[in-house]
Amino acid sequence: MKSVTACPYCGDIEHQVKAGMNGGHQRYKCGLCQRRYTPESPGRGYADEVRARAALLRAQGTPIRQIARQLGVNHQSVANWLGKQEAEAASTFPASPPTPMKRRPTIGDVARRAGVSTSTVSNFLNQKGRMAEETRQRVQAAMEALHFTPSALVQAIRHRRSNILGVLIFGLGSLDENTGPALTPPLLSGIHDGAAAAGNDLLLYTGWPHRARGDLGLRFLDGHIDGLLWVAPAADDPALERAVAAGLPVVALLTRHVPAGVGYVNADNIEAMRMVISHLVERGHRRIAFIGPERFSNFLDRQEGYRQALDALGLPWDPALQAAHDWKRQEPQECARVLDSWLALPSPPTAIACATDHLAARFAEAIQARGLRVPEDMALTGFDDTPIAAHVAGGLTTVRQPLRQMGRTAAESVLALVEGKPADSCRLTVATELVVRASTGSIP
Repeated sequence: MKSVTACPYCGDIEHQVKAGMNGGHQRYKCGLCQRRYTPESPGRGYADEVRARAALLRAQGTPIRQIARQLGVNHQSVANWLGKQEAEAASTFPASPPTPMKRRPTIGDVARRAGVSTSTVSNFLNQKGRMAEETRQRVQAAMEALHFTPSALVQAIRHRRSNILGVLIFGLGSLDENTGPALTPPLLSGIHDGAAAAGNDLLLYTGWPHRARGDLGLRFLDGHIDGLLWVAPAADDPALERAVAAGLPVVALLTRHVPAGVGYVNADNIEAMRMVISHLVERGHRRIAFIGPERFSNFLDRQEGYRQALDALGLPWDPALQAAHDWKRQEPQECARVLDSWLALPSPPTAIACATDHLAARFAEAIQARGLRVPEDMALTGFDDTPIAAHVAGGLTTVRQPLRQMGRTAAESVLALVEGKPADSCRLTVATELVVRASTGSIP
């Protein structure tokens, strides 16, 4: 059963529970600092404020008997209080020789230096209750002298908010590489924009997806973060489902295939691929191949857009012109093998729609290695408009996603979930833009 008393050591109110009796007086235990106390016991019959006042008068040079008369307290009790406080101070701040503190100052240290109770310091930190300006100034001066800062973990527990958002994103190990995952920098920039605007910090979870992390779901739930932004999670990832089941607010990026209770921010991949295929058909192409990374859920949507566009334009879907690329395989060899299989068809494709710019760059190399030209012999498109697109085949026709804006929107969405907004209202699909460059052209 919870109590309404305040812990005399840390000042907490919310986590006080009854812990038996002591000489006919109720004893309590603080769930925050784990210390036990008996507010009404004979040995502690005077309020902390009275003891603190005695310490302040003594620090001002007032004799013990005069302090006892002013406070209406037995002089032996005053002597006992001051003796205990001096012993504690000596053990914490040895007078000779002076040595630097080897631990962080506590709320109790601040209280002793300011001559107030720990509950008064707690009220000062949490801006609770009324407080004389003189007392406020003493507490502030004591904090500054001791270089005291409140424990972020204790504050997080007390307020049930850490003001930190977790981010799980690929490509952190190759941010300085020109050929690295170019989606990562703009997404991170946008996430930072959204978090910073709300006064939140970011905690990056590293190692995914190349290193197995069976405990990842538990790591999300250790109290460090208020919500999680997960870039391109697998729809069936057990860590994602575990985090959501435990009540952690989660927003996914670059996918819409998420479990119940998860928000997402994603580009309209189906419509984007429809734009790409329509553009190729307008340029005269009728045999259009498609390839994408099979492990990523957006590949499913881009594949669906490819098929929908063919159907809407009256072109037959040929399974021989569709391929799924395994990202674990060596890309140059795999792309060369797929290209050779397409060129060996009785009616080979005249255009290739790739689900990423990186794949398109590999196919451009394979096409050139076979003595063919882009776009004269084979038109080529990509997706994402990453920096590499400007250097592929004289300029790669591709789809531009507003990645920075998507990152910011995702951060705003997860903060909305933290505030209690339903997940269904935090599922957003953004429009894309077709960027036409030299890699697509008409055929005779």
